[in-house]
Amino acid sequence: MAKITVWPLFHHQSLSAGDSATSGKIDLRYCANQRQFSLAINTCAGTNGTAGTTIFSYIASSTEEGSYTAPGGSVAIGTAGTTGTNNIIDFSPVLTPFMKIISAQTGTGTSGSDTKFDAELIVQ
Repeated sequence: MAKITVWPLFHHQSLSAGDSATSGKIDLRYCANQRQFSLAINTCAGTNGTAGTTIFSYIASSTEEGSYTAPGGSVAIGTAGTTGTNNIIDFSPVLTPFMKIISAQTGTGTSGSDTKFDAELIVQ
């Protein structure tokens, strides 16, 4: 049976319209890796009782303290946004030793709903 590695990324993260947050560094060098990646997201209502749409993507680096950038091609992971839902989004990143996950709330200023969520990266 293949080992699963889980990284808690965001815990009760609150984003207003137009805001974004970036996870800490994720060291993929020593995890069990069969190239199966998922992002598990639990969305809660924000301050106005609903949740906006949150877009998830990733950036990568070849060194831990290096420059994290979007690799060639698409870096999108997926979106989440319905209050009280659990989403599991499968994605296929480029092979990289280090990664960070970015969450960005849609809307600008007061246009759009704020969101509170938890997210974990799961690698098998």
